Amino acid sequence: MRRPREQNAWDEYRLVLKYKDSEHFLENIQISGDLATALIYPNSYPVASSSLSFHELFRSFNKSSNISCERFFYERSFKRFFSLDSLKQLDEFRIWAFSIHYEIDVLNFVDILKNFKIPLRKEERDPYHPVIIVGGALSFAKHALLNRIADFVYRGDLEKSFIEKFWSLKSSFSREEIIGKLSRFEFSSPMINNNLSKSCFLSKYSSFSDRLLIEIGRGCNRKCRFCSVGYSFGKARFTLVEQLEAIIASFINVTRKIGFIASTVTDYPYLEQLLDLIEKYDIIPSFSSLRVDSLTESLLMALKKGGQNQFTIAPEGGSQRIRNLFSKGINSEHIDNALNLGIKAGFEAIKLYFIYGAPFEEEVDRKGIVQIAEQAKKKGYKKVIVSLNPLIPKPGTAYYNMPMTGMKELKKIAMTLRKNLNTIPGVKTVFESVKEGIIQYSIANLEQDSVENMIDILENGDDIDRHLLKYAEYINSLRKE
Repeated sequence: MRRPREQNAWDEYRLVLKYKDSEHFLENIQISGDLATALIYPNSYPVASSSLSFHELFRSFNKSSNISCERFFYERSFKRFFSLDSLKQLDEFRIWAFSIHYEIDVLNFVDILKNFKIPLRKEERDPYHPVIIVGGALSFAKHALLNRIADFVYRGDLEKSFIEKFWSLKSSFSREEIIGKLSRFEFSSPMINNNLSKSCFLSKYSSFSDRLLIEIGRGCNRKCRFCSVGYSFGKARFTLVEQLEAIIASFINVTRKIGFIASTVTDYPYLEQLLDLIEKYDIIPSFSSLRVDSLTESLLMALKKGGQNQFTIAPEGGSQRIRNLFSKGINSEHIDNALNLGIKAGFEAIKLYFIYGAPFEEEVDRKGIVQIAEQAKKKGYKKVIVSLNPLIPKPGTAYYNMPMTGMKELKKIAMTLRKNLNTIPGVKTVFESVKEGIIQYSIANLEQDSVENMIDILENGDDIDRHLLKYAEYINSLRKE
């Protein structure tokens, strides 16, 4: 291992070491193969360590005696990139496997390649460059920019047949041989499987601090028009309650803090049995997503008993018209009932998620957002957090060909919403950055005929944000509401 000498490198080294020392592994993962593979999550450690795909890939890659897989994360200040597992530097690894789940992380991915002077166009790389692999949620939709940059893009859930092909790679293979082997893996559509994941390590610095994460469901049978999960991630499949209890029983002596992960936890067909397990093992639970129309008193009581002071629901639209256009499948009675259940369970704080700025949205629809916040206050909640995100039309959703409302109009809408909501005592607003939302829109919708120009912009590093904002205007000019 090459130890750093410069102060900045030492600071980077110490940060990675801090996270490394915080980790408690739940299973024995051997890192012993000859083919050095870097698993890179191009976002911060708290985000990376909370991603079950990061856990599952690390676990799966290291089951081969040929592969030695180590983990990396991203900070904008990083230059050396030290492994979380051995503190080796990234440039010592022959395969760089990126797990990319968010559009903004594409820019971080590019930043890492540029930091090591790796050409963004794959055909410009020489035999001594690492093999660049990309997978993750963003790969479910065909992504022109990722396809142009990566030597190989894996689309979909991790499949045993691909893992076995990956295991067959050897350190004696040349760069071209590795790419050739991987490229024989054919995709007609994203791979979908039923293998649900769980954490392989805990860390107090994770977004879910020292919490065991168990995936109890994947995919979704609902078709909310703004969401890609129901359209791209396959039909809902669930962990059997017997399997779930076996996992819980195995780790309950390590931690009582368990997070149950699914697109919609309240769609879990064994929800009552899950709540029985929470009581039986005295679990301190958290849930990734709760639907308004299937919320139950017993579920909220389990959260409250576990020490949660706040719960979250997502009306998404302020009016029934918008909720119907979103195909959300909920109505005002569902929202009112959820608010009542929260008060009955003893909650004094609630978080409400809304989407605003759809091209078909009207002022009266936005007034409904304010009315729901007022309704929550009248029910008796002392604190109401209203989280507002602009609608971002993306591939893999029903709104793929819809234009995104422009920055000027979105900022105007946000200003009015903030003003009207913040006048209500006890209501706090949280807005996603409009600029970042539009950048997401540009990256998600980048077309094949614009890729070469975008790579030139990314390579030059000349005010990338400005170009992406300009590209959003170009996309909108091609689309009709």
